[in-house]
Amino acid sequence: GLSFNDLSRAFQDAIRVIRELGLQYLWIDSLCVLQGDTKDWEHEAKRMEDVFSSAYCVIAANSA
Repeated sequence: GLSFNDLSRAFQDAIRVIRELGLQYLWIDSLCVLQGDTKDWEHEAKRMEDVFSSAYCVIAANSA
């Protein structure tokens, strides 16, 4: 697994926001989709519309 302290500040901030909202799940593209794996991206890309359209909250980082 990943340690909270090993994550980037942007990811840590997203986790804090999700916890404050009392939500259980957080989708971070670069963690949920294997980077550099075209087959996994093609599989996960099909799910992204459902993930984002059903989202309670979407957080975007302008820069990280």
